[in-house]
Amino acid sequence: MSTGTSLHNAIQNVAPHLVSMLGARVLFNEPLKNHVAYRVGGPADILVFPKTEEELSRICHLCETYSLPLTVIGRGTNLLIKDEGIRGITLSLDHAFKTIEILPNSPAGATWVRVGGGTGKPDLLNWAIEQGLTGLEFSSGVPGTIGGGIYMNAGTKYGCYGDVIKELRIFDFKKGAETFSSGQFHFGYREQTAVKDSLVIWATFELKPKNSALIQHEVSRIIQERAEKQPLDFPSCGSTFKNPEGYSAGRLIEKSGLKGLTVGGAQISEKHANFILNKGNATAQDILDLIEIVKKTVKNQSGISLECEVIILGG
Repeated sequence: MSTGTSLHNAIQNVAPHLVSMLGARVLFNEPLKNHVAYRVGGPADILVFPKTEEELSRICHLCETYSLPLTVIGRGTNLLIKDEGIRGITLSLDHAFKTIEILPNSPAGATWVRVGGGTGKPDLLNWAIEQGLTGLEFSSGVPGTIGGGIYMNAGTKYGCYGDVIKELRIFDFKKGAETFSSGQFHFGYREQTAVKDSLVIWATFELKPKNSALIQHEVSRIIQERAEKQPLDFPSCGSTFKNPEGYSAGRLIEKSGLKGLTVGGAQISEKHANFILNKGNATAQDILDLIEIVKKTVKNQSGISLECEVIILGG
């Protein structure tokens, strides 16, 4: 029996169990371009939207029982899904783990806030402004979920999630739910050691009291700064490449003469060369082709190897 036939049979067998559990929160042959920021990518065999740890456990059990691969996309703000799509079960956190609560007995002079991994970064920042809590201004204008932000240790020159995180509860696809304190994991530039084959259930951040108006002023300033320097008018995943130590990826690409280069419907931004844009009709392959051109050209001209910051899935 071929691999394709085995996969088809597994999907047919698991489908009624998923529908019984999730109802309308399970979709079949769903175009993933509708669920990711890049607005490109082929279909998911099965796209599911769990809400609880129990549902996660049951989905993992079904994947193991029917030998189906499991892929997590969060809200898809830092993902490039290939045109072939994703096989097996794809999991979105678009409906899950969105609570925000202040914990009692926070340390003196600080406020500990527990945040669900599916909470939008902008939603948490707006909440913090209303509450008069500082520490998240670095995330101003950054899309996506808290879980995805922790997975990438997302940040800007003003800081990152690793700077404020104190506790973390994850769901490991093999071990189940686990909780860690900050001393048990490490955060570095666009990487961390806590969240690998897992997703974030919640995180606890340490924030500090500050006047709401002052926080809002700083947030508005950072958002304006981003708008002036970054192309925000077309779909993208933000920075395509990590900055090599001591260098700016955008400047390396610009010096290589690649600003504005177009393949199909994808273009290296003329405003910021580390952004690859979907100008309206791009395919994932257009973007992948540009990524390879950038890597080869920068390597040939500067000797520096660029590493993708965007996560590529599917195929």
